[in-house]
Amino acid sequence: MLLTPEIAALFPSPGKRYEAFSWSLFEVGPQPGGCLIALGTLDEEGGETRSLDVLAVDLTEREGFSRTVMRGEGRLVRSAVKVTNGNVEVLHARLRGQGVGTLVFNVVTAWAQRTFPGRDVVPVTLISPGNGAAFDQLARFYARFGFAWDRPADGWRRHFPSKPMTVDALKQYPEELLADVRRVDVTAGLTAMIDRMLEADDDRRMVAVLRDQLNERRDRWRTIGYRLNLLGYGIAALAGFGAARTLFLL
Repeated sequence: MLLTPEIAALFPSPGKRYEAFSWSLFEVGPQPGGCLIALGTLDEEGGETRSLDVLAVDLTEREGFSRTVMRGEGRLVRSAVKVTNGNVEVLHARLRGQGVGTLVFNVVTAWAQRTFPGRDVVPVTLISPGNGAAFDQLARFYARFGFAWDRPADGWRRHFPSKPMTVDALKQYPEELLADVRRVDVTAGLTAMIDRMLEADDDRRMVAVLRDQLNERRDRWRTIGYRLNLLGYGIAALAGFGAARTLFLL
């Protein structure tokens, strides 16, 4: 779900440039642990010039310049929809291969289908993948969103644009298949936290009542013990007096 401005204000700001963004939260990385990723989107109106900016930010980083994990965008370019900014890379090496890129592309492809249905898609071009293994790895990633390539038969030192397609053929990859990504429901999380605080407050009140009851019982037993001691002293005194009287009679 999207963060309200009030909740978003609780988190480190990625800068004034992004104050107008709408944010969703994800925990990314193996459990237990992982880091908190905020995925921001800004859908700028403007008809044929309408555009989408996407920013993935690592909220666990404390330095502003190092928080940006990945950027994405959607644009209309000469009546065709462009769904990449030309530099599709997760900047933090430790977060690569964990689903951040998929989250970004899901947002962009869904936006393109809502905004420009039926339009052509600007091909995604793989630039000098280096070898067949690298080409196949990139092709598998983009296939999640509907892109396809003819595997080249001659060399790897050139550009490889994807096959022609329309926006309607774009796809989103199911989040539930991303093993290292967990969407954070902020409202539910805050509600659970408040519930735990209230439960803890109830527990504290219960402990205070039990403590008072224990003190009361302890005081009661002290009183009973005191009385038993007095009774013991009385019995002992009577026994002593009786023994002394017997000796006197003898």
